[in-house]
Amino acid sequence: MRRIFVKPRELVVPGTLLAQGPFKNGRGTFREGNRIYSTVIGLVEVRKDMIRVIPLEGPYIPEVGDNVLGKIIDVRFSNWSVDIGAPYEANLRVQDATEERVDLLKTDLRKIFDIGDIIYAKIKAYNEINQIDLTTRGMPFKGGPLRGGQLVTITPSKVPRLIGKGGSMINMIKRLTSTRIIVGQNGWVWVSGKNEELERLAIEAILKVNRESHTQGLTDRVKEFLLVQLRELKEQGVIEEIPRIEEKGEGEEE
Repeated sequence: MRRIFVKPRELVVPGTLLAQGPFKNGRGTFREGNRIYSTVIGLVEVRKDMIRVIPLEGPYIPEVGDNVLGKIIDVRFSNWSVDIGAPYEANLRVQDATEERVDLLKTDLRKIFDIGDIIYAKIKAYNEINQIDLTTRGMPFKGGPLRGGQLVTITPSKVPRLIGKGGSMINMIKRLTSTRIIVGQNGWVWVSGKNEELERLAIEAILKVNRESHTQGLTDRVKEFLLVQLRELKEQGVIEEIPRIEEKGEGEEE
């Protein structure tokens, strides 16, 4: 019998019965017979036929297919070491970073990615010996490093709240602050604004979501916070107009 006993994003504790039947048990869960239980305190996530629990605290635990932000921390002969906020360093091989043929004897890999560069990548593989392989091929921005902007970190389990239903929360922050924002599933967020004040405002809104993610009415509070700050910036002459946003989809549905 196929049955799910919890709701998506429901807070559960270790030992909570999540589902029974032919589901795959993802991270934060264990199987006993045909039943799946939680192993951590966290939020339930249901992906088609997989059930997992994202811990409320602790480091990011990689999962194949996740899109993440990372920082290059070492350049080696044929690959880069990347910090993605996980317990172990990730690895980006040259063949997973570019579609062009690279002569390793003649090419300085620092011309592709150098120490300190921020990249947007996908988890390609993660095995039992904690080897994390990344790829930037096929990713936005032609797989190159993200230039400028600032990097802010939030709790990985709160990423869905920051994104919101159908992108409602993050799109509202982007529109009102006129910023580019990229959210990694590892809880790293890249923010790039037209000016320092708008960039700062977007970061403050993101951190507000991180602090208050468990509360009701968060979208409306974040919207009001942004509008108050934008009015002040307009009075100071920092911005000329306050962007308009559509009311539809900005409710408490995220």
